[in-house]
Amino acid sequence: MKILVTFGLITLIFAGCTSAEYQQQQNERERLRAAYEEARIKNDRRSVKNTLERDILGTWQFLEIEVLESDVSNEIQSAGAALAEASRKNLTIRFFEQNGIRFYKGENGGIKVSGEFGISVERIAEVLYPKLNMNQGAGITPGEFLLNSPGVFGGPPGTSNVLISVQNDQLYLTLGAGVSATPTPEGWAQSDGIRYSFKWIK
Repeated sequence: MKILVTFGLITLIFAGCTSAEYQQQQNERERLRAAYEEARIKNDRRSVKNTLERDILGTWQFLEIEVLESDVSNEIQSAGAALAEASRKNLTIRFFEQNGIRFYKGENGGIKVSGEFGISVERIAEVLYPKLNMNQGAGITPGEFLLNSPGVFGGPPGTSNVLISVQNDQLYLTLGAGVSATPTPEGWAQSDGIRYSFKWIK
């Protein structure tokens, strides 16, 4: 009888230890999984950022403005876009890197602008939203020069509401875009906003 009781106690103690070890292993797995996910997200952001910082380099010629779906009357938006488009037919902008710093220089007729730029990537749900950030150096504000919207690059450093994408030889800047469940190559927006297109010339 004593042998059975002793054996039972040993079994309970062993089972308790096994259960505690199992829980500890599960906790460690969860911790590693969370660390991996965090690293993956950071790498995804960094990868998108690095790709865009490379692909944007060069000189771009303005192409067109497209009004995406909007709560505001498309006729009003389209009229404004047509005026802005007409004033940008000769607009070019060059993005380049020098001594590890990224710069832009733009020209449109007699208007010349310059300054620094960068790319930031925001994650909303499972979608990454790359944004172009531009700091004014000389000339009018980069938002006014590019998008007829002076304050879009304003606010704290690194903030912007201009989504960016580069596909083949075209650059897309989308202004006022709504959050889309699925990113699209033409600017990561399926509704809302105005999209400015540029073609790579050199």
